Amino acid sequence: MQMKSRRKRLMIAASLATLRLQRPLSNAPPPIFIIGSGRSGNTLVRRVLMASGAIYIPPETYVLGEVIEIWPRTAVLPWRERVWLFCAYFEKHPEFSTFGLVNLNEFAAQASALPRNDRNLRNLINAFYRFLGNAQGISTDRWGDKTPYNTHHLPAIAALYPNAKFLWLVRDGRDVALSYVEADLYPSLATAADRWTNANAACMAFAKRGLDVRQQTYENLVSRPEKEFAEIFAWADLAFTPDMLTALPGPMGDVEQRRHHEKVRRPISAASAGRWRDQLGQAELSTLPKDFWQMMRALNYKNDDT
Repeated sequence: MQMKSRRKRLMIAASLATLRLQRPLSNAPPPIFIIGSGRSGNTLVRRVLMASGAIYIPPETYVLGEVIEIWPRTAVLPWRERVWLFCAYFEKHPEFSTFGLVNLNEFAAQASALPRNDRNLRNLINAFYRFLGNAQGISTDRWGDKTPYNTHHLPAIAALYPNAKFLWLVRDGRDVALSYVEADLYPSLATAADRWTNANAACMAFAKRGLDVRQQTYENLVSRPEKEFAEIFAWADLAFTPDMLTALPGPMGDVEQRRHHEKVRRPISAASAGRWRDQLGQAELSTLPKDFWQMMRALNYKNDDT
């Protein structure tokens, strides 16, 4: 097991080195990655950013980071087969239906016909997000991604997009663990707490690399949305108006299909902040592991109420 883990680390390191050798970045606006643990306001931020009409953020892509990491190993394949493999990663994922597409055949045909000098992973991903946006009637070159699983692949994403902006959403881990369990996404508070801890540990280490990472707490976001979103939009180089807080974009895919996103279309409210106080007792909180409480302190969340 240890040998396998070491081999995987070496393969990823080699992939990152290859990704850094991609052609220079174009003048296109940088993508925005919403990172951190799930159940931290990711989809809410997606909704408000998309209300600007200046950026497209699809439902969670799940496999983007994995595709970036394995891409250098596909170099021996013809371009058309690399495109097919790229599409298969997304299309075969169980959550593909949230994109509102039957398949990616049309995109595969378009991407296979890219001019030879444009055939690289960065251009392929950019074209993919534009295709997804156009399929929803949104025409813009600016795109983002709000997949929590990206926390497992942040170095690879940054190697490919060193100019990207990363919005790290932080929320009280007790509320996150409770929300995960209530949504049937994790079987217990302890496993949900592990996910929250690991996600934030990855983001914390990543933020030390000197890249454009902005930390944002969920609690501030929902208690003073106009101020916080105005600052997020300014950081993202997007124009903000207060009506974007209540504007609802068209179909969002996962929001309509997944019960745990049902509150996203409601008015922004701080009602869910600190909800753990009424739902969790000392017995439940005592099951949360030590490293969870260490991360809570590192992120300035107090546990006096426990």
